[in-house]
Amino acid sequence: MSPQNTARLLSGLILLPALAFAGPAQTPDADAPPAQAAADPAAANLAFAAALEACVPASHQSPHPFVRGFVIEHSISGMDDELCGYSQTMPGDMRMECKLDEPGRAGLAAEFRELAEGRMSGGTGEQPAWTGGCEVLTPDGKRMKLNQD
Repeated sequence: MSPQNTARLLSGLILLPALAFAGPAQTPDADAPPAQAAADPAAANLAFAAALEACVPASHQSPHPFVRGFVIEHSISGMDDELCGYSQTMPGDMRMECKLDEPGRAGLAAEFRELAEGRMSGGTGEQPAWTGGCEVLTPDGKRMKLNQD
């Protein structure tokens, strides 16, 4: 399988479908009491969206939509120069790593907000623009651009 086809297959397994099944975030919204964010998945998704836009370190867990028993670990590492570090674990001992600019952070945060409102559904079609700064790191250390247009 070509690297481009592999990247497309991997992206279909991780992006919008993963967010469609996202569970509670571990970083509560600053305005919400911690217990409320943990007990309310919508509040947890909103809290992670706010952390993305501000690019503050945070984590979020969600079950994988296709791989039973696999929990996706979403992580924001913070700003590095002008870009925000975001990553998520993937099945097969892989990881998606992104460097998001401000519009990219806003795009991914919008997806978490739509999820919180119950308006988002997954799919494996065309990838959102925010994925342009993302790569998949394979178990053998190879890096593949997620969007290889």
